[in-house]
Amino acid sequence: MKRKMMALLTAMLLLVSVVPVNAAAANVTRKMSGDRDLKQVSRMFAAYTTAMNLSGNVSDGQVDIPLNGANQLSIGAFVRYNYKDDYGFTAKELKKETKNLFGKAVKANVLKKTAQADLLVCASDGAFVNEPYMYCGGDFSDCIPQYKIKKVVQLGKNLYQVQIQNKMGIYGEKGSEDMGKTILKVKKDKDSSYGYVVKEITYQK
Repeated sequence: MKRKMMALLTAMLLLVSVVPVNAAAANVTRKMSGDRDLKQVSRMFAAYTTAMNLSGNVSDGQVDIPLNGANQLSIGAFVRYNYKDDYGFTAKELKKETKNLFGKAVKANVLKKTAQADLLVCASDGAFVNEPYMYCGGDFSDCIPQYKIKKVVQLGKNLYQVQIQNKMGIYGEKGSEDMGKTILKVKKDKDSSYGYVVKEITYQK
């Protein structure tokens, strides 16, 4: 009887340890691909990785983009410039933007410790803007960054992996060109104005 009870307990432990893993890795593409907030985040970050590709800052293969303070500030400036029509920022605005994008605010003084060539944000020129910082990257000109959510996998409670096909179109022309793939790990966050915060970024050229 004792041996049977031990076997039953072992089976139950195996069940408990296996079932949550399978559940956490559920494919929820159909359910989540229409999520407005998820689409907005996917659009912005796919545009950012496409811009990296076009700038020549991405080598062939897969690149994990470190979410250190400098990169987070660069992405924050990129988002404000391309999606909020804002190219001059205060330290408070950058801090708030990084908080909404990543769930953790980054102070602008990080910029003093980073090589300027690696950044999309820099100290401003008073001839152009009154704010102390400004966007110093390029723009897409007549190109249109596009994206398509290919797959969404739920990794845990409110935690998702989003696989995105980057695309690029041109104003006045039909069709688009594939520009690599972006993989995001995002977490739902009710305190973020975007509804999600980004935890990891990977780009496959």
